[in-house]
Amino acid sequence: MSARCAESSDAVELPIDTITVEASGVSNMAAASAGDISQSELASQPLLRPAAMLEKIPGLIVTQHSGEGKANQYFLRAFNLDHGTDLALEVDDMPVNMPSHAHGQGYSDLNFVIPELAEDLHYKKGPYYADEGDFATAGTARIGLANEVPTAATLGFGEDGYRRALLTGSARFAGGMLIGATEVYHNDGPFDVPDDYNRLNGMLRYFRGDAQNYWTVTAMAYSGKWNSTDQVPQHAIDAGLIDRFGTLNSTDGGISSRSSLSCNRVKRTDDDQVQISAYVIRYKLDLWSTFTYTLKDPVNGDQMLQHDDRVVYGLKASKTWFGHLFDLPMTSVIGVQTRVDDIRDVGIFPTLGRQVIGTTQNAGVLESNGALYAESSIQWLPRLRTTLGLREDQFDFDVKDKMLNGDGGCSIGSDPLGCVTGNQRASIFSPKLGVVLGPWAKTTYFLNVGEGYHSNDARGVTRSGENPEQSRVTPLARATGAEIGVATQIVPNLQTRLDIFQLKLKSELVFDGDAGVTSPSGATARRGIEWGNTYHVNSWLAADFNAAFTRARFDSNAPADDLGCGDTSPTHPCAQPAAIVGRYVPNSPTHVVDAGLTAQRESGWFGALRARHFGESPLVEDNSAKSPAYTTIDAQVGFRQGEQWTAALDIFNVANVKWNDIEYYYVSRLKNEASPVADYVVHPGVPRTLRARFQYQF
Repeated sequence: MSARCAESSDAVELPIDTITVEASGVSNMAAASAGDISQSELASQPLLRPAAMLEKIPGLIVTQHSGEGKANQYFLRAFNLDHGTDLALEVDDMPVNMPSHAHGQGYSDLNFVIPELAEDLHYKKGPYYADEGDFATAGTARIGLANEVPTAATLGFGEDGYRRALLTGSARFAGGMLIGATEVYHNDGPFDVPDDYNRLNGMLRYFRGDAQNYWTVTAMAYSGKWNSTDQVPQHAIDAGLIDRFGTLNSTDGGISSRSSLSCNRVKRTDDDQVQISAYVIRYKLDLWSTFTYTLKDPVNGDQMLQHDDRVVYGLKASKTWFGHLFDLPMTSVIGVQTRVDDIRDVGIFPTLGRQVIGTTQNAGVLESNGALYAESSIQWLPRLRTTLGLREDQFDFDVKDKMLNGDGGCSIGSDPLGCVTGNQRASIFSPKLGVVLGPWAKTTYFLNVGEGYHSNDARGVTRSGENPEQSRVTPLARATGAEIGVATQIVPNLQTRLDIFQLKLKSELVFDGDAGVTSPSGATARRGIEWGNTYHVNSWLAADFNAAFTRARFDSNAPADDLGCGDTSPTHPCAQPAAIVGRYVPNSPTHVVDAGLTAQRESGWFGALRARHFGESPLVEDNSAKSPAYTTIDAQVGFRQGEQWTAALDIFNVANVKWNDIEYYYVSRLKNEASPVADYVVHPGVPRTLRARFQYQF
């Protein structure tokens, strides 16, 4: 017997041996761009990294710009979402995004997730959902955890030092189900300086109850340590200083840990549903990176340590009523959410060979967020339903700068970026509306509008302004979105979804963890069209095709971009300072296409073939530098002998294409260069890579 958490409030009829747990989400908003991905669908594709499971979301791309131990880069709806800004991620009702993080606002590291424990993935795009708050602008993804797993041992072996061992099991205990898992992982990657990434994961979970009345308690722990090959200037490769997988600083890398305890309680009757969840997360990161080499410090180089140490507390509670209004079916929900980030230390420190030699920024932050929301869905006619949602959020930022003068005070003299000590409160109101028409001829139409937001780094919010170049910034950046869509099954065995969207941000103010400052970038508008298709060829073969075409522009010319020349050492200034002006949003993908075949034969043979195309992207505001498009293909083939054993081979980048995981354009200076050079700065994607795995169920 298994159990899973679903995001819809509508019951799904399943076989008698399956429990369907209805409640990890409360919003009844429906949209063409939302969907659910089952455990079997998640398991049907080869995964290069844990976060790659998100690539089952149509139009979403996951990459990396340095060592695999850090959070990934995410791309969706013409956003380079960096490590999570404007993409809200949750696992078992716990938030993954870290506000006011040392490496970037909304930093979302999914390395603590064991993919085999993911029961389902629910995704939503746009700011249309009352139960979603901070960072839920471009999209939201919620990963539910399994309430039963096979008792099994899995071994993985592959190229570039890939080794993986996983033990899972579940058993009846004290009237419920006890689930446990342990993962040991190692990978070097294709780099000249091996990543030497060592990951240790563990989970212990207890589930008790049934579909209508249940509770869970889950403990998770993760530890990771790795070396990084950061992005490098293309001219260093072209000149033969390093090869494609070489590094310019062999001491880059990181250490990270995350542990959590969470609990969920759900009780549902014919008339109502109550759900409560609470969590506490302990998190640490030490990340050493060198992105500009000797641009700022010609003697010691530009390596820096980004340090983050925090405890996160949170609570969610909601009640849903199933009733009628003037004999019209109505579902209403009221919910509260609260979160506190007690960030003991968050800072940036210049380093040499991982040894601290100074301080760029150092602070303690107490950031709290409380929200109240309500949503009501009414079925006016058999083919007309509306959903209205309202949400109010309040933030409190309390920052204490640790860069102090001798007298204990803080000023621009002690903190050149401007003292960040202070308190600030901000609130934002976000209305939402959805309309569903149909179905007619197996076709349903959707209209969604709504407002949302992402928060900005607390250190930028409370900055004193003593440094006129680093003034205080807006605490909450508002987003306004709208989309129309259609979902149809008019063609037998074919499911098709199409949506056209617009998303406007009043300001893309984001904290740049690589520089330690908050940078304003003006208002933007993104427009696009997304098309998704799934075709069941027969009982054992399915095909899917998804395409997203998008356009991102600043509303007016962005401030002149100097590509980093303003950060250069006075002894080695830019020979020709840049001042790029334009309306293109750097690193905004123009089109993304993915397609695949998935096969599962009754004989036990299974396989998958997936192609991913990432279109060219502007890298600077006038579009004079662009990243090229690329296409990669991954494959999987395997055999499953009943419920006894499984063997599979995953092949990544089957055609051995030379492609870049990430590409930027800015100035950097190598040690022997007289002045900085503006260039493409790249991190290579993996070459053809083979990984085998074997699982035995006890």
